[in-house]
Amino acid sequence: MSVSKNQFNPDYAVPPGWLLEITLEHNNYSLAEFASRCGISPKLINEIIAGKAPIDTETAIQFERTTGIDTEIWNRMESRYQNHLTMKKEVNIT
Repeated sequence: MSVSKNQFNPDYAVPPGWLLEITLEHNNYSLAEFASRCGISPKLINEIIAGKAPIDTETAIQFERTTGIDTEIWNRMESRYQNHLTMKKEVNIT
């Protein structure tokens, strides 16, 4: 199997809170209503939207149950965002 030399490797990553915020707007959920449906505190939802708190596996499952967006999407977005932040730190350190 050959590896393509023309791969898309963006130098940015969006926090999963970006998708969450769009989803809340699309479904006309208030932050408090969504938090209640997920069984998660509104403060945590707000921190996730702001990119200050990560989405763990349990939260991703709750998001899937409430939004219909697959757990793997939430987990992948979080992983890529955390990897991006780590790489950004390493570049600034050296």
